[in-house]
Amino acid sequence: VMPGFIATADIDIDASPERVWETITIRASEVTFGAQVESDWRVGSPVTWTGRRHGQTFEDTGVVVDAVAPYRLVLTHASGGSGEAAPHRITYELSGSGDGTHVELSQDGNPSDGAAGEASARWREHLEAVKRRAEQPATGMTPVRQAE
Repeated sequence: VMPGFIATADIDIDASPERVWETITIRASEVTFGAQVESDWRVGSPVTWTGRRHGQTFEDTGVVVDAVAPYRLVLTHASGGSGEAAPHRITYELSGSGDGTHVELSQDGNPSDGAAGEASARWREHLEAVKRRAEQPATGMTPVRQAE
């Protein structure tokens, strides 16, 4: 059971689930609100988001809870220095095949319906960035091998 109010966003992307998975993991730094994202995307591994927000540097942290490429990715996320009591859980669910993927994203732990609404709007922006990146022609993209 996910605590708090849940933010949701979804999008259809004209790219394979494998391509979308690569975009939200290996290429996360290109589609995540200008943050530099570091992880090896293995279950139990740390995830860090670093960058600048409102003129301040930040380092957010989390853990990969579940990773079933290319269909399900679950992360925790806690904002550095925000004093959040509990981290959010961010879940990506990818479905589809071939050249079409539907992505559903949810984020729990929002303290109010209004906060969930604001988070949903931010996640829609993120998914739009994922769509733009994943739909770009493959030229110039070096294949990235997933660690087994």
